[in-house]
Amino acid sequence: MNILEPTSNLWRKGIILSATFLFLLLTVGTTVSCNKKHKPVGESALSDEDILNSAGLDTFALKTFSIVEDSISSKNPKFNMIGALNDPVFGTTDASFYTQISLSGFSPDFGVLADVIIDSFVVSFRYGGYYGDISEHLFEVYELDEDMHADSSYYEFSTLLTKPGNLVPTANNEGFILPQPLVPAVVGQDTVSPQLRIPLDTVFARNLMQLAETVADNEEFIESFKGLFFTVNNGAVPLGEGNILYLESTNPASKLTVYYRQDNEPKEFDFLISSTLVDFNHMTIDNGGTNVEYVINDTLAGQSEYYAQASKTRAKIQFPSFDDLPKDIVIHEATLELPISYFLGDGLYPSTIVSAAARFEADNDQYFLLDNNVQYNQQSRSYIINMRPYLQSVINGQAVNDGIIVSPLFFNTSAERLIFNGPNSLNKLKPKLSVVYTEF
Repeated sequence: MNILEPTSNLWRKGIILSATFLFLLLTVGTTVSCNKKHKPVGESALSDEDILNSAGLDTFALKTFSIVEDSISSKNPKFNMIGALNDPVFGTTDASFYTQISLSGFSPDFGVLADVIIDSFVVSFRYGGYYGDISEHLFEVYELDEDMHADSSYYEFSTLLTKPGNLVPTANNEGFILPQPLVPAVVGQDTVSPQLRIPLDTVFARNLMQLAETVADNEEFIESFKGLFFTVNNGAVPLGEGNILYLESTNPASKLTVYYRQDNEPKEFDFLISSTLVDFNHMTIDNGGTNVEYVINDTLAGQSEYYAQASKTRAKIQFPSFDDLPKDIVIHEATLELPISYFLGDGLYPSTIVSAAARFEADNDQYFLLDNNVQYNQQSRSYIINMRPYLQSVINGQAVNDGIIVSPLFFNTSAERLIFNGPNSLNKLKPKLSVVYTEF
């Protein structure tokens, strides 16, 4: 599914979500001419202010469900993601990533490399956040055995061949690391922003140093050293536990550093992970045996709850009863409120911002972006969306009334998920749409 930016000002940013449609309707008849003929309500016609503030109440049918997105691009994401999570509602999520590595400088002088003493080799990533609860991971790193290409497409299901042999030392369980994304890291004598720091094999470090001495440039380096694959090997994660880490891989603090001594003088050499390199996330999401899977497989099953999950599922709302409205109306206000199920303090927090999109043509599966800045309202525990531009386009025949889709804004670079209250939800909060219009 492609989601495109709007190509017409008719598709101004307005937002979407799902729920039961409650329409607050006010119909005030007029004719379009120099002398307006007002239809009185009571003893006099309503002023413009009254039009916007008066309303009647009606209830329209709403269909809510979830759809699976296929072939989601995960190339060059905002964050590289790694970790494992066993969500009690959505099932299991495993995240890993592939990335190229480059040199920090050409023709380094390590002297006699055989005499160099390597104290340690560490890959560090600055944290960009996390999803879930803090828990330990067993990190593993493998060298790639397959080229990555800047002009290739990579998706959440894409994989590359790797060489055998985990590059994280296993003798002292050094791969078992408890992430501390909220705690400053201490590097040498310095206290820096929180980092994930994974130790790597020092023999591997010496091989990379030797390669760095012999290649002419980064292009030759990448031809010889194709990159790295980062993953975790946690086994079965207990229900309700685990987390997905967001890593700012292109931050200057994210790099591979060799700490060594040359002629007893302590030195460092960095290998970089820059924005000019190719990287992509690999996501494995298993909703098997959950109500999420049931709703995905049966579009009639989403009336109580329906779902959206980054890297896999979008929520969809269809509102066929909207076609019952008159065709000669001007919509003054249209606000959609979409409540969710969430308990304050849960590590599986709702998306701060969601995006909404709709189809433009009946025979075209491309979705046009309506709004990518719908913010979560903590007080109402819902997303509140301006629907007026879209609904007016439907009335004018410039958009199909096929419904709208909503999903986390960072759909291909987060682990966020949402549980929406459907029209038949047992929760007090149900979705509603308020519309004020004038009929001509």
